[in-house]
Amino acid sequence: MLLTRRTLLAAIGITLVVPRSVAHAAVQGEVQIGDWERYYLGLDGGAHQRALGALGIEHRDGVRADEPCRLVSLQDVVHAAVDHGDHAAADLLRERLSLDTPSMLGRGLKLMFGQDGLEERYLDDPALQLRVIGHLPRHRSRSFALPESVRKAIRAAA
Repeated sequence: MLLTRRTLLAAIGITLVVPRSVAHAAVQGEVQIGDWERYYLGLDGGAHQRALGALGIEHRDGVRADEPCRLVSLQDVVHAAVDHGDHAAADLLRERLSLDTPSMLGRGLKLMFGQDGLEERYLDDPALQLRVIGHLPRHRSRSFALPESVRKAIRAAA
């Protein structure tokens, strides 16, 4: 079957346009701050708090948002990750957009406990979350920046 030039160009155009529009549609909508903060570990050097402050979100305890049920746009979460280096924002977007990027939560947990694969367990296991709280003071000085490769992946998806 021979394709006309017009048909071939139309097919190429659709191939190039669809992935970007699908990715763009994925970062539309809102998310509860509590869902975003599920991924927060505290090893991002204060990036999460800077992001909350930039969005005008109260966090009187100096760590987490006062209103976990408040909705924020996914575009705001993108800015939190890209502009501020918020690990929790990067991990939420990794999950929502199925990005092939490393888990910042996983990296932090490996730093604390020397073990891979704890991120899924951490999200649902209060006992592990309490262990993290106990270990956090010793590890807070070992915070690490969001890798540029993660920022690039988020920018490309957004």
